[in-house]
Amino acid sequence: MELHKYYIKRTDTFSSIAQELGLIISELKEFHNNNSRPHEWIKGDNTLPTWLEYIIIPDSVDILKKNKEDLFSTEKVILIQKEIEKSQYTILQTIDLQVAGSSMIDSETEIIWDFNKTKKENYFYGDIIQKSHQVKYIKSIYRQFAEYMQKFNKPLEHLNIELFPEGNIKSLINQDEIKQAWNVLKENLKPELGNTFEEKNMIEGGDNDFSNTLPLIKNNVLYTLFFNDLFYEYSELNTFIELDKHEYISQIFANEKVILSKKRKVEREGNIVKIKFYSESDSDKNGHLREIYNTKLKDFLQEPYSYSLTWSLEYHFDVLQSKMLLCHSKIKEQASAKYSHLTEHKIELTKINKNG
Repeated sequence: MELHKYYIKRTDTFSSIAQELGLIISELKEFHNNNSRPHEWIKGDNTLPTWLEYIIIPDSVDILKKNKEDLFSTEKVILIQKEIEKSQYTILQTIDLQVAGSSMIDSETEIIWDFNKTKKENYFYGDIIQKSHQVKYIKSIYRQFAEYMQKFNKPLEHLNIELFPEGNIKSLINQDEIKQAWNVLKENLKPELGNTFEEKNMIEGGDNDFSNTLPLIKNNVLYTLFFNDLFYEYSELNTFIELDKHEYISQIFANEKVILSKKRKVEREGNIVKIKFYSESDSDKNGHLREIYNTKLKDFLQEPYSYSLTWSLEYHFDVLQSKMLLCHSKIKEQASAKYSHLTEHKIELTKINKNG
């Protein structure tokens, strides 16, 4: 591999070199130290050794400076996937199901993840360790059931995922670990389980989901939000752009597919990039939902079908580190005025590695 060099000038400091080349100090230090001899290493205080003639850099000076110009361009945004040292995200998940004017399910759950992203050759891998999963609020009549069902999250407390270059999920690396965790959980649950049809279905569902977990993860809104297709070059800023239609799995029509129109706007404020999406149901593409409503729900609810779904989604990224700082998603779906479902997620970076 060809090693590129930046020759140190008398007035240079390590931080000024990183700034000049548009690189993060910790990334430049790691690259230099990994490609140089011990007496040439940059130590913890980032002081340049007086005998050091040059810094080893990941590309030529000209290319790095050009990349920096692109990075800070006011005419486009380039979001490039990068490695991320261990960071902690707090997730607040709110669900509210309204039927005939009554809140049937009303809950708020807090989840804390430790997350890091590594690169091996040309592939990125995301690693999630769930530190906690706590139901903060739920109606008392559902609490015992919710706490019982929470046990079924245990096999997913650690996920190692291969990612596409754009950021979404490609494959699951630790499937065997997940299956083993499920088998242990299933044995531990045996004393609590009866022999009802519902319990048999739960165990059979667990056997299927934790033997082939990738579809389960890809169809889960939280993982879709966290690993979304976002790493692109965006050339049209500050205006909504129409995108291809996409599918959503209905929460009030027994997992029926809903076709949504979608648009996106990208904004920039200094190092912070905001990516906003807005989706809504396409009335011309979802006629099957009307048929289901009129057949199964209209007599009970005693009101006409008036389906709508809106989904607002916003990301904040640090463009220098390509690190997500915030994701806020709100999905409201209703079949009629008396039957609606709200799902809201707020994912926020709450702690980073001291070098991040």
